[in-house]
Amino acid sequence: MSDNVAHALSGAGGGIISMAITYPLITIGTRLQVQRNNSKDGTAYTGNMDALRKILATEGLAGLFSGLESAIFGAAVTNGVYYYFFEAVKAAFERASKRNSMSTVESMVSGAIAGAMTCIITNPIWVVNTRLTVKQKKSKQQAENENDAESPSTIQAFAEIIKEDGVLSL
Repeated sequence: MSDNVAHALSGAGGGIISMAITYPLITIGTRLQVQRNNSKDGTAYTGNMDALRKILATEGLAGLFSGLESAIFGAAVTNGVYYYFFEAVKAAFERASKRNSMSTVESMVSGAIAGAMTCIITNPIWVVNTRLTVKQKKSKQQAENENDAESPSTIQAFAEIIKEDGVLSL
């Protein structure tokens, strides 16, 4: 196995673990960022602990993990792509210069290329994840009254975004 693939797999694994552990914090932060503060009915979050209490009260523990599937996929792909491209560019610099290490400038260029490729490749995943994270689940009674299905999967949300907003919205 090449170094860049080994680093990509290690990065993906680390990304999955860290995302699974910290996801409730990400959910709370994202919900706070996208809420409308003009709510007069008391549903607006006033801070982290208020958001935590309200999410648990209305959606249960599952509400803190809304969108986790796409986030884990996104973290794995993001870290894997970054480390793969960083190691690939690093290897190219080392072959070209016939040295076993990169200069500071080469390291910065490798990071910039890896970062750019990561953004280009993974942005659609994070658009879907944000939509899934901020989409609050309806109460069971609301869902029954409206004959609504459970939260959409990552693939369903991806298809819905393309259908409603077009492929360029990703």
